[in-house]
Amino acid sequence: MPLFAYKGLKINSIRALTDGKHLKLTLRDDNIIIDAIGFNMGNLVEDYLIGDKVDVVGVLEINSFNGRETVQINLKDIMKSI
Repeated sequence: MPLFAYKGLKINSIRALTDGKHLKLTLRDDNIIIDAIGFNMGNLVEDYLIGDKVDVVGVLEINSFNGRETVQINLKDIMKSI
């Protein structure tokens, strides 16, 4: 699967899932909202705040949850934008 880099996204929401194991983010690029999940990245929840600008690398995938399908980025790496 190809990896995608997306730079300069603003964090709209951030939280840890599954007892702090995974990282769940909602990111914004102007008027575009992007959901992201970082499996085994929950330890990073304290490193970022709502409003921070970040660059992400990940794989695009379909998230099927409660009978609803949405596109999300499965994070492989995240870092603060310079």
